[in-house]
Amino acid sequence: MDLAEVCQGRGPSPSLVLTLIEHLSPDSAFRATAMATARGSDPGEWRLWQSRLQANLLSAEQIDYIREGTRAHVGKKYKLTPHDRPGAKRKPRVVTVSDIRRAREAS
Repeated sequence: MDLAEVCQGRGPSPSLVLTLIEHLSPDSAFRATAMATARGSDPGEWRLWQSRLQANLLSAEQIDYIREGTRAHVGKKYKLTPHDRPGAKRKPRVVTVSDIRRAREAS
């Protein structure tokens, strides 16, 4: 799509173009360039980071798939724990009153 034609009024409506841009995939060239520019870095670095993230997510999926296969062969004795995903937030640790008291006594 030629954005010059959109600005001159000969292409699709600007609202349609903005909607299309907002729904681009995260690894598209436009979004990668926009994110890199917003952060003040090189677009190539942003694309490299995105590709590494995708590779890490794929690796986590493969690990889980292998673990599920192992569980199917071993049975109930094998405890399946999903592999940590990059960027996933962990649950905050709950601190009890007894934990605080033990920490005070130790110091």
